[in-house]
Amino acid sequence: MLTAACAARPPVVAPPQPSIDVEAQIRRGCYRCLESAFEAASTSRANERAFEVAVLLAARSKELGLPHAPWLERALALLPPDAGWGVYVDIVTAQPIDPLSGDRDVLREDQERRRRPEALEAWRESLRTGPGSAMVNAYLDLVVACRPQLFQVREDAVAAVLTQFGGVPLLQYRAGLCGGNAAGQLALARDSDPEFDDTELELGRRALQDRVRPDVAAGLDHLRTARAAFPESPAIPMLIADVRQNNEEWTEALAEYEAALLLVPTHQAALLGRTISLSNLDRHDEALTSASTLLELGSPFIGEARYWRAWNLYRLDRVAAARADADLAKTLMANPPLFVLSGLIEWREQRMESADREFQRAIEMDFGQCDAAFYLGSVRVERRLLPESLSAFLHALQCFELSVVTRRAAIEKLSATPEDAALNARQIASHQRAIVVAEKRRGEAAQNVAAIRQATAGPGPR
Repeated sequence: MLTAACAARPPVVAPPQPSIDVEAQIRRGCYRCLESAFEAASTSRANERAFEVAVLLAARSKELGLPHAPWLERALALLPPDAGWGVYVDIVTAQPIDPLSGDRDVLREDQERRRRPEALEAWRESLRTGPGSAMVNAYLDLVVACRPQLFQVREDAVAAVLTQFGGVPLLQYRAGLCGGNAAGQLALARDSDPEFDDTELELGRRALQDRVRPDVAAGLDHLRTARAAFPESPAIPMLIADVRQNNEEWTEALAEYEAALLLVPTHQAALLGRTISLSNLDRHDEALTSASTLLELGSPFIGEARYWRAWNLYRLDRVAAARADADLAKTLMANPPLFVLSGLIEWREQRMESADREFQRAIEMDFGQCDAAFYLGSVRVERRLLPESLSAFLHALQCFELSVVTRRAAIEKLSATPEDAALNARQIASHQRAIVVAEKRRGEAAQNVAAIRQATAGPGPR
């Protein structure tokens, strides 16, 4: 009876899966939409359509700082044999990668082609008669036309695409990336579809980097959404890390740089940020290891790596090694902090005239180098140059006073700004810590000024 009952049971039939409209998904344009379009086109053996979508996904991956090589490999595997299709791969292969997405050696690929506007114009001409669909041709045309070399034609190219495809989210997004008059198209693409999180990275970047009114709170909100949607992109934690570093939130910055390094272990900008964060957290041995890794990679940050290695060696009292790295750093770059460090090393080694010159160079490069002025005054006291020392300490006194005033004004502005309360609190705390140090140094400078004036006043009237 049990056997009969089992035999009589009707087979379970899975409900039919709804078919995916490839064209509609491409038109929607979001990254997940394009992934589903590729899967559907591949399943239906629509090879030319699958090729086009793979090209779009390679382009979008570069724009979002995601790994793009797998999509380029798929596109090459699906490359149709007919003439005219190869230019689609050429365009995306030469498309710049998000500058925060990874290894600087990778970012320098295909530099020669990027510098040739005639090649870019030839690509645009090929797209006008290319075998691809009109929407994909328009997307790739904007990829080319919005390159810096063709800035004179950018607005016309964007206007032409929006006239033909106004309201298509795929092309609203790409037009918005071009900036200029079309910058608002990004928000339109985002509002068109709850899945269109592709816009959040660029919207966050623009909010943070607005030259007139940067909005840190809004920028971080956009980046949090972008991170949830695209956790494989190192560009997103890099942007967040730079915000934290600018606010001197070293622990938070370190966590973000290390998140980027988990994705790209040779991410040189992340390694530099990690080195700076560790240095300011007084984790000197770890900072030395991080700086040494940058040097081993032969990165474009060799000068900065030498400086930070010297900085940490000095604080570990390894003065001779610090001297060697600081000297090498000076052959690669010149900035006030480097000359301040070099002056401290010279001072420690009792080369007083050389220390004097280094601190003076730092001040000449940046009049707001308060510490350099303070150290210069101290060195000149040891050199028994009291009038010159007085001048340096007066400079330091005024510099620290201005620093306190400026930071108090920043605190007042932050306290009155209706931004994210937690973010404001962290920035205010950073300013308050700096004020404590500046006020202490200001007091020391004032004491030195008074002492030098008393020493140089001579005997008074009897």
